[in-house]
Amino acid sequence: MIEINNAYYRGVISIDSKVSGSGIVQGYSWCLSSTSTTLILEIAEDQAIDRESLPLVGYGCSGWIYEQPLSKQRGDIVTFIDAAMILFRDNKMTYFPAVTCSCSDL
Repeated sequence: MIEINNAYYRGVISIDSKVSGSGIVQGYSWCLSSTSTTLILEIAEDQAIDRESLPLVGYGCSGWIYEQPLSKQRGDIVTFIDAAMILFRDNKMTYFPAVTCSCSDL
């Protein structure tokens, strides 16, 4: 378990068979997840969405996403999150608008 609590963001990360975590940055909820090859950090634009409701950026919720190749090393994960938070703070993280219908509705 990794706990982060600094002046800019806070959260908790778990490293098991998958990497997962969640927290708050400047009043926005964020979540960390992993696939077999990728670490993914999502930040929801709607500040009313709590971190337990993520991930859902891109479908029904606009927000920011940052991805990098998967690592389960504690130091790499902390570096990944720090890099994402710096990009978010500097307004350089990739933004995704909300999609309100599924592809099958098109």
